[in-house]
Amino acid sequence: MKPSSSPAAEPHREIRPVGPSHSLRWGALALAAAWTLAVGVGLAWNLSREKKDILALARIQARTFSDKMLVYRHWNARHGGVYVEVSPETAPNPYLAGVLERDLVTPSGRMLTMVNPAYMLREVFALESRFYGLGGRITSLQPINPSNAPDLWEEQALRALARGAAEVSEAVDSDGDGLLRMMRPLLVEPACLKCHGRQGYRVGDLRGGLSMSVSLEPLRAVRRSHVLGASAGAAVLWLCGLVVIRFGARRLGSSLLEGRQAADLAHYLAHYDSLTGLANQAQFHNKVRLALAQVQKSHDLAAVLLVDLDHFKKINHALGHAQGDRLLQQIGRRLAAEVGERGTVARLGGAVFPVLLPCIAHSSEAAHLARSLSSVLSAPFYLREKEVAVTASIGIAIYPSDGEDGPTLLQNAESALHSAKTSGKNGLCFYTRGMNADAMDRILLENDLRRAIERRELHLHYQPQVDARSGRLVGAEALARWNNRRLGAVSPEVFIPLAEETGLIRPLGEWVLFDACRQGRRWQQQGLALPVAVNLSPAQFHQVDLVQVVQSALAETGLDPALLVLEVTESTVMRDVGEALETLKVLREMGIGLAIDDFGTGYSSLASLKTFPIDTLKIDRSFVRDTPQDANSAAIVSAIIAMAHNLSMKVLAEGVESPGQLEFLRDHGCSVVQGLLFGSPLCSSAFFDYLLQGRPCPQDPESR
Repeated sequence: MKPSSSPAAEPHREIRPVGPSHSLRWGALALAAAWTLAVGVGLAWNLSREKKDILALARIQARTFSDKMLVYRHWNARHGGVYVEVSPETAPNPYLAGVLERDLVTPSGRMLTMVNPAYMLREVFALESRFYGLGGRITSLQPINPSNAPDLWEEQALRALARGAAEVSEAVDSDGDGLLRMMRPLLVEPACLKCHGRQGYRVGDLRGGLSMSVSLEPLRAVRRSHVLGASAGAAVLWLCGLVVIRFGARRLGSSLLEGRQAADLAHYLAHYDSLTGLANQAQFHNKVRLALAQVQKSHDLAAVLLVDLDHFKKINHALGHAQGDRLLQQIGRRLAAEVGERGTVARLGGAVFPVLLPCIAHSSEAAHLARSLSSVLSAPFYLREKEVAVTASIGIAIYPSDGEDGPTLLQNAESALHSAKTSGKNGLCFYTRGMNADAMDRILLENDLRRAIERRELHLHYQPQVDARSGRLVGAEALARWNNRRLGAVSPEVFIPLAEETGLIRPLGEWVLFDACRQGRRWQQQGLALPVAVNLSPAQFHQVDLVQVVQSALAETGLDPALLVLEVTESTVMRDVGEALETLKVLREMGIGLAIDDFGTGYSSLASLKTFPIDTLKIDRSFVRDTPQDANSAAIVSAIIAMAHNLSMKVLAEGVESPGQLEFLRDHGCSVVQGLLFGSPLCSSAFFDYLLQGRPCPQDPESR
């Protein structure tokens, strides 16, 4: 790949507006015709729906009317008829002449006559017709009153009811006026037998029907505005559609061109890294495949180099992601320029850049290129006018000895890269066959560590902390130990870094904290109040819920906070002084002791140190080891002790192994000492024996 290839450098085609072609115009006309047809069909469908809606409304009106009449009839029949005063409008019913109680005279002289259901409904129908324009009457195939004889339509409807129909309705024209006619059944009720029982009817028989007529014209008048609105809406929609088709046809030519450009861009993004413009993983694997096919024929060699920036996460965190991206872009340009036409540089994500070097005669060419890449990356980068120095580790795999396909070569280059990083970074390493075994061992060890707490393989040992002058035991430091079922004892120098790399340090650290608090509580209950010191990893200290975790440990175990000491390294608290200060203040307010571990190996300033609520400074064992023979180490130790005293802090020296070291520390005012001179770290039972006996710590073979 050429080094200048980047998204910004990629040429873009010029997009020119173009008018619709001949075929596009014909297509637009066909679309307009189809649109017109669709709008017309839609309007016709809406009009047909309007007609159906009118008939549906008329049926609802007719049913409501008939339901009301049936209620009147039922009420009248249930009371065996009702009496009303005789008037010109309500004369005695001649068809009830055979009923002895048809007419009555009240004590006041009023003449009353019985009104049966049919008589009452006839009058109500007359009133409904006069006031509301609703036509209705009672009719029967065997009428008692000749005026109730059915017309032709009613006769057909009554016969349909006799065959079991629930109702009969039909839209008809009567003298040019549209009507909905409906017939609903009248069934014989027990009270009706007084009259109709003589005709042979029984309860539940069809006696006749309610015949109703509803004029459709008022409903049509109401719905006419809806029809006009629908027609106007269809016209507007049709015109809008034609406008859209007209201008859409003109835009389609440009859209097709833009679509081709979008496809080109999608193709580019599918093969190139969007940040650096280098080949992405898919294209890199394809180039490796093609290159291996070529060198297989020519019997040459090929190399895959995996370049990974050292400590890029720290750079990204310090400068911000935007500046980190700019740095990656500059690194990509430098790598591409150095490789040039000899091979391909890609980016796999993060700060990992694979390099393909095809058609080489000897593996030394890959080593020479790797050194060149390290050299060009060692020159400073500038971000926001600030100089940034980076280093890189490089792993190298050679075809065909280290793999005969791209994925295998890349995997083995990654193994070599891991070896280069574990060897001190800023170097290169060729793949060897033992690396995969080492990588597999590391994976197995990581899996074992994940299950170690569940399997109870982890346990704590405790190293005594002794008053430098009196020799009295004043504390104990909790140290994690691991007896692996497969490997036996695993050194903390192995599994602690592994836990930090894999993110297991947080659950491991929480287990240590809780178990140490439980042990401290047991000692407290046995009358031995002894402070227990627990180391906090950087990941633990900077987790947002650290205070809650510590509170939970104290609450769950019941340990007095004054018997817990939390140790953090100097570099940890200096990563973010403001955040560290707030966390330490909260912990100190809880009554917990605080210590700075490995003091002297970091880069803290006195201005920052004096603001921390620290009880104890722990001098790193690297200074104690050479004291008092080495004058520089002795001067550093004495200076740390004097500074701590001036800040009203205690001093604890680690790694004390000889009487000469103890004497020097005691003479210079060191408060507390810890080391093999007073015994190795002990398991809890052995340490408890020491507490009871009050004698120098015995050597515990388990802690070796």
